[in-house]
Amino acid sequence: MTTHPALPPILRPGLMAALLLSGCNLAPNYQPPDTHLPTEFKTQGPWRTAKPGDDQPRGEWWRFFADARLGRFMQEAESASPTLEVARQRVVVAKAQARADKADLFPSATMRNSAQRDRTTGTMAFQFAGGRTRTTLLNTLDLQYEIDFWGRNLNLGRAGSARAEAADAGLQSARLSLLSELALNYYALRAQDSQIALLNRTVAVRQRTVDLARKRLAQGDIAQMDVAQAETDLAETQAEAIGLERDRAELEHAIALLLGKVPGEFSIPASPLTGSPPTLPRSVPSALLERRPDIAAAEREMAALNAEVGVARAAYFPSVTLGVRAGTQTSFYELMDNHSSLIWGLGPAAVEWPLLRGGRVKAGHEVSKARYEQAAAGYRQAVLTAMRETEDALSGLEILSRQSAAQDTTVASATKALELAHKRYESGLVAYYEVLDAQRTQLRAEREATRLKGELFLSTVMLVKALGGGW
Repeated sequence: MTTHPALPPILRPGLMAALLLSGCNLAPNYQPPDTHLPTEFKTQGPWRTAKPGDDQPRGEWWRFFADARLGRFMQEAESASPTLEVARQRVVVAKAQARADKADLFPSATMRNSAQRDRTTGTMAFQFAGGRTRTTLLNTLDLQYEIDFWGRNLNLGRAGSARAEAADAGLQSARLSLLSELALNYYALRAQDSQIALLNRTVAVRQRTVDLARKRLAQGDIAQMDVAQAETDLAETQAEAIGLERDRAELEHAIALLLGKVPGEFSIPASPLTGSPPTLPRSVPSALLERRPDIAAAEREMAALNAEVGVARAAYFPSVTLGVRAGTQTSFYELMDNHSSLIWGLGPAAVEWPLLRGGRVKAGHEVSKARYEQAAAGYRQAVLTAMRETEDALSGLEILSRQSAAQDTTVASATKALELAHKRYESGLVAYYEVLDAQRTQLRAEREATRLKGELFLSTVMLVKALGGGW
């Protein structure tokens, strides 16, 4: 019957302590701060009712705009943007680091193979059997394990996992920022196209006005001043249209950068805005905590720092490491697998306790607590910022909607006034400059209406971003 060596008495108390105390956790009980959010936003709407089982893929919020070109740009940005690739690699690094942080929860194994030949002095009383030289062949497997009495390694692993989750939330935040910026630039460009199209139509109208004015000057119906004023209005409108083309080119270049393309090799056909921006599914303040990736990242960082408080507390207490070794040792190759060559050992059972460190352990604990409190304040600030951005977007949309409706009335009135000015001039009741003045008023009204329509699209995108993206 084979008997196994008994565990040395000196190691028995340590083993019992390991069984009884392992799993102790010195980290504070983690609870995210209470943010006291209201049940509703201050500004209500514009919302639409969210249908259960909505067929919109989560995260693809741009589908609400029903713009095929924008959808293609979004797909290109997700696959080719260097900004997103940087964020993706941060996630890879964080997840790998999290796995490394958990490694100390498990025993470490080291294989050692060595060969050594020694020659000793010939004047020693003790000599090796067989002469003054010998060869030592050593093959061992060493196992070491730190008993996690105080949860140090457990909390290191938890901190690493939380930071990996924070990095993933950071990726989603970068994605939301990139795609919302792309949508903002895209609709700003289309708003410019609307302004340019309006000015080009106005240029054509004013060119006809100049031609008519010159004809009537030749007939003696109007003065030279009226012709000069008509020519001035035409030149000013042409100059404004050219200036908008410069702004459009800059927006096009910005879109190319977001898509990871060379600006000089990228162009977008002119496409003035049509229709109205979409209404979005109803949301409530508490949903921001679930949807906003920046809030999620702040919360996960806070959880990581909470775990690190436990790591810092564990530094006050001793660490215990147990070791086991087994293998073979011989001077002869042919006896490497011989039972007589087997060796084993228990230990070392090492205990390390920081007694005098010049206040370093206490300072480290205070630093960890302060970092947690800093992260908690940052989390609360992130929630408040999200609330402000959402309220800004909601109120902006509501006010812009009313302003746009009022401006449409202004355009209708200005158009009617221009028609009346033409009739009064043709009846000889007013001078020609009144027609020109009515044209200028009507153009200003139309340009403002076009600008407000573009602002409505941009504010809708800002609301999507403030709400954290998709549904």
